Amino acid sequence: MTGYGRMAPRAVALFIDLVLIGFVTSIISGLLGTDSHGVVASVISWLYFAVQESSGWMATLGKRAMGLAVQGVDGRQLSFTQASIRWVGRWVSGLALGCGYLLALFTDKRQTLHDLIAGTVVVQR
Repeated sequence: MTGYGRMAPRAVALFIDLVLIGFVTSIISGLLGTDSHGVVASVISWLYFAVQESSGWMATLGKRAMGLAVQGVDGRQLSFTQASIRWVGRWVSGLALGCGYLLALFTDKRQTLHDLIAGTVVVQR
């Protein structure tokens, strides 16, 4: 670790991840003949984030591209459950115009609300 993840690289990483999720969701929804903004999108998003952030990479494709990783506040790799809690926490962070994301500007470890909920921190590699 070389420090905590800054907001700009985290935002770019999230953009990359959302584009990839949107692409995969569109393909799978098209194959299933379903609307891409429902359950299919939620399941794909959850698995995309939780599987990758709890893997040995400790990061999604977007985070890896930006040199970021997610770990527990104790420095350990996330469990799938912890990564899933972090994903659910993203919904909470997005409430009230995304103010949960802005917490990273005011916390010592640059933690968002979903990081605080899950006991995680994003680090620069």
